[in-house]
Amino acid sequence: MALVRDTRSSGPEVLAALVEGLGDVAVDAGVVPTAGLSALLAAGHAEAGIAITASHNPHHDNGLKILGAAGGKLDDALQDALEAEIEIQRGCAPLHAVPQRLNGPSIWADAVCAALPGDWNLRGVRIAVDAAHGSGWEAAPALLERLGAQVVSIGCSPDGRNINDGVGALHPEALGDAVRSSGAQAGIALDGDADRCVLVDRAGRAVDGDALLLLLAREPGLVGTVMCNAALETALSARGIDFVRTPVGDRYVAEEMKKRGWPVGGEPSGHVLLADGLPTGDGLLTGLRALSGGMDLGVRLQNWTPSPQAQASIRTHGKPDLEKIPGLLELSREAEAGSAQRVLLRWSGTEPKLRVLVEAEVQETADQWAGRLVACVVAAGLTDGGR
Repeated sequence: MALVRDTRSSGPEVLAALVEGLGDVAVDAGVVPTAGLSALLAAGHAEAGIAITASHNPHHDNGLKILGAAGGKLDDALQDALEAEIEIQRGCAPLHAVPQRLNGPSIWADAVCAALPGDWNLRGVRIAVDAAHGSGWEAAPALLERLGAQVVSIGCSPDGRNINDGVGALHPEALGDAVRSSGAQAGIALDGDADRCVLVDRAGRAVDGDALLLLLAREPGLVGTVMCNAALETALSARGIDFVRTPVGDRYVAEEMKKRGWPVGGEPSGHVLLADGLPTGDGLLTGLRALSGGMDLGVRLQNWTPSPQAQASIRTHGKPDLEKIPGLLELSREAEAGSAQRVLLRWSGTEPKLRVLVEAEVQETADQWAGRLVACVVAAGLTDGGR
């Protein structure tokens, strides 16, 4: 069983607990992106693996991502069976063992390079990378240097508590400043476990996630999620590329890609899956594949105009069924019957937050409806109004 982790201060303690439970079968592959675990499993270095990470969440959160033998995520039924078995085994005596060691960063770097087109490289290119003080803090700049780039690094000084704090894919403005001040041709921002990507163009402007999917899309089709912007579907249609939406979650995207045999899928968060890439999403590979089509992102996206959207995240005291929040679904239906084109309400999969998305022809309209939906949740007493 291969184990990797990000840079959270709780990571070593969780790793030690897993080793106690796994005993001699534990293999420590170090601090490496989650996709690195996927790569080493696909290469046959272990039969299954666990990534100790809370991805884009704050440092005080942590969790486990379990991957199967081929490097992909487990389906719901197998995850439920594992959780049930963990409850049965709770309280068993620890197995005192020293884990085997594996060079996870090296295996990951080789896999990413193998998934890049031909002899494409970054020789003579200045590129900035923001690793969010996370699992890619050392491996990502090293890989870019291996490809010949002049690397400008930020978010590469983890202290166990600063992961995702004001840097990385959740805060690309920091990378934008670094790109502008250094004269870099582009920038790649990752999140805590380096499975997300946000690109920044040479002017320091962040490329939105739907535009990233547009850069990567290929025939015959692209799999997106319900969060994708309506303009993406229109732009793909103009290029003769089909488009289908799934529920939020890379597992659903992966299932639909496999079902249709399509090459690319992803979410506007910057989490992208490539059928000919690694078995799970990899932020650096995503960014490099997008840049391999041309470094001047501003020119490539000059005709891209997303439809107006308003989004909000409301931290709540629980996750009740949406129909039990007084007036919320009625207000949503009123919005869609009126001036809003689309309303999406969903609970976060990792935090006690309600996500609200409203799409409309005019930004002011989207903002107004989103504000009314948020106010409805606050009025229900589920939150103190914090977001």
